[in-house]
Amino acid sequence: MRFAKTILAASALALASGIAFAKDEGKEHHKGFNDIDKNADGFITKAEATAAGKKDLLDRWNEADSNKDGKISRAEYLKLMAKEDANTVKEKVTKAPAAIKKEASEAKRRTPGDSSAGATTEATKPQ
Repeated sequence: MRFAKTILAASALALASGIAFAKDEGKEHHKGFNDIDKNADGFITKAEATAAGKKDLLDRWNEADSNKDGKISRAEYLKLMAKEDANTVKEKVTKAPAAIKKEASEAKRRTPGDSSAGATTEATKPQ
């Protein structure tokens, strides 16, 4: 029993260490809405975005400012960030190695009930 507890504790420690190392090291801190909105009025102005060094936000200002009031609300900011995240995921998936794409297509091809997947049904069982 003591051995099992030791193994469990070691596994938990290894898992916790893995999570700590999984962080994106070397990347600059991503400034969120509150970090950019210095006066905490609930909006980001161009001056605040410039002061925060958010060139990417300034480049996409017209896209982000959907109601064209000259400032970006939290909802507008989150909408832009969600779109950016979706594009990042799409880019990572489309650039996946060929082996992963092949494995995914094979998995799709072998759906449950597909006789080519090696599944035996009543009609294909040897008699």
